Amino acid sequence: MRRVLVLFSILAVFFLTAPAAYAGSNIQSAGKFGLGLHVGYPGNGLSANYFLTQKTSLQADLSLWFGGDWLGIGGRLDFLWWPTTLASWEFADLAWFWGPGINVFSYSWRGHGSHDAYVGVGVELPIGIGFQFKKVPIDLNLEAVPVLVVVGEHGTGVGFGIAGGLNARWYF
Repeated sequence: MRRVLVLFSILAVFFLTAPAAYAGSNIQSAGKFGLGLHVGYPGNGLSANYFLTQKTSLQADLSLWFGGDWLGIGGRLDFLWWPTTLASWEFADLAWFWGPGINVFSYSWRGHGSHDAYVGVGVELPIGIGFQFKKVPIDLNLEAVPVLVVVGEHGTGVGFGIAGGLNARWYF
């Protein structure tokens, strides 16, 4: 019980002092690294973003997806441009972003007496908007991701799809 109280006290101090220490800092600054969660299609998982400059960042997501007879894992890496702030309020800025990226995925399907496994590689172009909060180091991003699969289910076939999701990250 004592360990739980100590851990709770440390976390409480961190979360109560972090906003004060962060105030006035800008998420969209070179060297800022954010880590959090990605929820969307086709899967849910971890999301990371590293600002190279005030206007560019590298975003990486690792996700799992499953349902019924299938199971998959995927990863993506995007080079994002943050051209301008669309709106600014006292509590947050609303920015937009876009940029090229790549994705790699693998999934298996078991159904109707058969078992198939696939590996795919694609290029993508995420486009989205993001809230960057000013008093806490958190961003929330909503994105649509058109994907052109260049290696898919049956080898070198070309396919098109749209993915997307919501990212929530804490910046350090």
